[in-house]
This record gives sequence, structure tokens and C-alpha cells, in this order.
Amino acid sequence: QLGFVSYNYEDDGKSMSTETRLLIEQEVKSLLENAYNNAKTILTKHSKEHHVLAQALLEHETLTGAQIKKILAQANSTQQQQEHAVEAPRKTPAAPSSPAASAAAAAAATAAAAAKQAAAKAKGVAGIGS
Repeated sequence: QLGFVSYNYEDDGKSMSTETRLLIEQEVKSLLENAYNNAKTILTKHSKEHHVLAQALLEHETLTGAQIKKILAQANSTQQQQEHAVEAPRKTPAAPSSPAASAAAAAAATAAAAAKQAAAKAKGVAGIGS
């Protein structure tokens, strides 16, 4: 709304009208809310990867770029297998259980437990705009 203009706040905004000050504050609030919502969407969309990576960091303390790529690739592969496993029972009434499916289910349970722990820890932290 305001365009690319420099406003001086060094005098506590006394050099501009109240309306201009309100417009600036509304624009800043809008920009911050958009940035917050965008960050929240990204974090929510990739929460499983974050939890898998956090668990690996807890186990190893440091990881190389190659190790991170490998861990994330495995996490994405497991997630895709789980998505296909959910779709498969809809198409066929009884799917035979395989060791790979059991491993994927165990990995999913571990990831869910880690997510619950992380969510419980995060409850004490207030987000921006809340």
C-alpha cells in the first residue's frame, strides 16, 4: 500500500501522520504474519524429515552433508512406501505382510513417538502472533 518509501522512526514517528504510522504498522504486521504462516507451512509439510534428522543428530551429534542426504532420502522412501501401503489395502482386501512392510511400520511408529516427544517439548514455546 505504501510503496518503496523511507519513513523516519527515529523521532518516534512524530514526523508523519497517525494514518501513515497505522498503515506502516498494518503493513509490517501483514508481512510478519505471511512470513510466519509460510514458515509454519514449510515446517509442517516437512515435519517427518525434521524428526528423522533430529533423531540422527541425537545419535551421532554431527552429520556430513552426504549423511544428511542419505538419511532424508531414506525417510522419503519410507514415507512413500507407507503411502503406497495405505492405498494398497483399498484396492485389494488382504495384502500379505512382508518384512519390508513390518520395518516400515516400525519406522512409522518410531517417527510418531519422536514427533509426540518433540510436540510435547515445543508446547512450552509460544509462536509469533499467538
